[in-house]
Amino acid sequence: LWGIDTHSRNAHIGIGLLPAARGKGYGTDVVATLCYYGFAVRGLQRLQIETLADNEGMLRAAERNGFVREGVLRSSAWVLGEFVDEVVLGLLAGEWKGAGG
Repeated sequence: LWGIDTHSRNAHIGIGLLPAARGKGYGTDVVATLCYYGFAVRGLQRLQIETLADNEGMLRAAERNGFVREGVLRSSAWVLGEFVDEVVLGLLAGEWKGAGG
């Protein structure tokens, strides 16, 4: 977790997996663990993920953990010589499946 705001009780999730570790479900597991840490341990209200729009692995990992696509930041990231879109996803404590939902 990064950018933890203790006043508003929110934070961002960011992960990176080596290519050899992708496609094996590790991303989904890591996001689930970070949700547990953020909600159950830290008592946060909201977690947010920003990822490149073509990052299907992260989008799947987030959505499998209950994150909802909230919007697109058009041409917001400079990647390999061009601007690309980012997707913003959010999950609230009350929506988190670990909360009994």
